[in-house]
Amino acid sequence: MDKTVKTVIFWLVIVVSAALLWQVVRKAPGPDLREISYSDFLSRAESGSVAKVTITRSEIVGQSQDGSRFRLVPPPCQDAMLQLLHEKNVEIWFRDASNASLPAQLAGTWAPLILLAALWFFMIRSMQKAQARMQSKEH
Repeated sequence: MDKTVKTVIFWLVIVVSAALLWQVVRKAPGPDLREISYSDFLSRAESGSVAKVTITRSEIVGQSQDGSRFRLVPPPCQDAMLQLLHEKNVEIWFRDASNASLPAQLAGTWAPLILLAALWFFMIRSMQKAQARMQSKEH
């Protein structure tokens, strides 16, 4: 393969890896998303300071009346919690956390790691070939 083509592929892999890594980091919860205890959540809900919650199977993400955000792990039985939230006029949203397709999950999570591994493999192979050329010139 031509050296220019290899260089272009090398930089293309770096740029795509950086873009995918940025997407993964950008989707991560921000510093303003503080984890709270379930008892703290119930106290906030009873006092009327919870404005909105989004509930999935694995977490509850909420917003207080003052705009601050929080997260917690939901209990197995949510009937009493939902009743309390309804009584306090909290806006309740449900999301299915598993609705992303397998290719989308792989692209978002595994693609940066796979591309970095491929880049590492490419660099090691290039170094081995360069080293072999140097040794053949010496002899």
